[in-house]
Amino acid sequence: MSPRSFFKSLFFVAVGASLVLAILHFFAPPAAEHWRFSIGSVLLFSLVCTGLFYAGTSTAQSKNKFAFTNLVSVSVFGKMVVAMAALFVYQQVAIPTNQWFVGIFLMCYVVFTAFEVWFMTKLAKT
Repeated sequence: MSPRSFFKSLFFVAVGASLVLAILHFFAPPAAEHWRFSIGSVLLFSLVCTGLFYAGTSTAQSKNKFAFTNLVSVSVFGKMVVAMAALFVYQQVAIPTNQWFVGIFLMCYVVFTAFEVWFMTKLAKT
């Protein structure tokens, strides 16, 4: 997978997730309180996917047969830690009045994880 096709796909995934979140904020006013968090979540997962793409590109071409598998294992754990930290920090700093931010974050997590599985599968085939 070329960087160009990766970034094109990432753009569409990020725009799609942002549109879903915008619709959610429009139809569920309690969720609108978390619009900054929504943007931050999309940006966070876009950065995680970008880093994982470049790491996956280099490990897929590595002579070490286990490098790519190890990267996948570490990325799953690392992404969970980053996700939990982001939720915890937001809850402590913003002191939200409702729990909609958890659903917003979970939606971003699932969408970007599906995208991650897709592009990592493509990278694994190289």
